[in-house]
Parts: sequence; structure tokens; C-alpha cells
Amino acid sequence: MRKLANFIFDIFEVYLAVVIFAALIVSIFLEVFFRYVLNNPSPQLFELSIYCFVWVIYLGGALATRYNQHVRFDLIYRSLPEKGRRVLDLAFNLLTNGVLLVLLYPAIRYTIQVYPIKASALRVPWTFLLMVFPIFVALAIMLSLLVGLIQL
Repeated sequence: MRKLANFIFDIFEVYLAVVIFAALIVSIFLEVFFRYVLNNPSPQLFELSIYCFVWVIYLGGALATRYNQHVRFDLIYRSLPEKGRRVLDLAFNLLTNGVLLVLLYPAIRYTIQVYPIKASALRVPWTFLLMVFPIFVALAIMLSLLVGLIQL
């Protein structure tokens, strides 16, 4: 069961993120080439690079949740005893998951609602840009719960 869960999370957080990151690098390279060598900037490549960048950020955020590697100020945290750290981790995870749960439903509704709106250059629905946030929220909640269960 654990291997299957890891594989499913890897699909989103590693493999999909790598493909999107590669598309980001290629689109930026082509964008620079078109703009400065051919003197013909491409708004489609610019928009694609923005989409890819946003997706990589949120998928990376889910990966950071998986390995409990988010940036945190740990000056006080490190001075606490082990039991105090666990209580603080539990409180932080509960607060974070509570906020994410509150955000999940409106994010899904908004993502569906903006489907008719098309991006200016690529002419694809905005849903394809915005759907990464509900995916991030769902992954972050599941991973936070799994990490919390493993730590208990």
C-alpha cells in the first residue's frame, strides 16, 4: 500500500513536475531565441512559460510537504524538547490542513467557473492554469496527514 501511494504521489510531484519544468526551460529558451535572434517575440511562449512556472511552484510545494521541508523559522522550535516539537508540529499541521480544507471547495468551484475564459495568447481555458491549486491543496492535505501518521 505504501509503495502504491508513493508511486501515485511521485507521478504528480516528481514525474509531472520534471516534464513541466523541462517545458518551462524549453519555452524560455525558445522565447529568448525568437525575441533576440529572430526579433519576433512570441506571446504564446511567454504565456506557456508562466503556466509552467506556476505549476512547478505548486507541485514543488506539495513535494516539500511530503518531505516536511517547507521553510520555517526554527530558532524557538529547535530549543524545545522533543515532546514540545511534536505538539507544535501537530498544531501547525492541524492549522495548515484546516486552512487548506477551507480553501479547497472554493478553489474547485472557481476553477470550474472560469472554464469559459480563455488565455489571451494560447486560447486555452484558464482552468488549466488554475487547476494546479486544488491539486496542490489535495496533495498537501493527504501528504500532511500521511507524514503526521508516520511521525506518531
